[in-house]
Amino acid sequence: MREAFGNTFIVNIVLLFVVVFIFLFVGSISYTKAYKIKNKIINYIEDSGNFEKQTQDKIKSTLKEMGYRVVRGKQQCNDRGGTLLTRDSNSYRYCVVEYENDKGVYYGVTTYMYFDFPLINALLEFPIYGETKIIGILE
Repeated sequence: MREAFGNTFIVNIVLLFVVVFIFLFVGSISYTKAYKIKNKIINYIEDSGNFEKQTQDKIKSTLKEMGYRVVRGKQQCNDRGGTLLTRDSNSYRYCVVEYENDKGVYYGVTTYMYFDFPLINALLEFPIYGETKIIGILE
């Protein structure tokens, strides 16, 4: 009878490691996608020099191609002391904030890493933040 308990314990440990490995794998995929999207948004803003309609359309088409999550409802973005530029509530969940300092204008971009747990109907999101280089020089 002692061996039966020992085998059950080992099987439970193996299952625990498999579950932890799966969570790490899924987390790394979500993390990579959020960083790729953040970097693409930053590149588009730096290439165009602003966050106008043409840049926003290019960003939306890229988000659609990459399979980024569409979020319905109220978008909550932290402006961190700048001017919030993304206010579309029925679209992709990303935030662009414009900052001004004595050197010029730069933009902060926040994308989100998602973990969806359908059995318990829970959604976790973690922000990924990055900034552009200084684009416009103030006089």
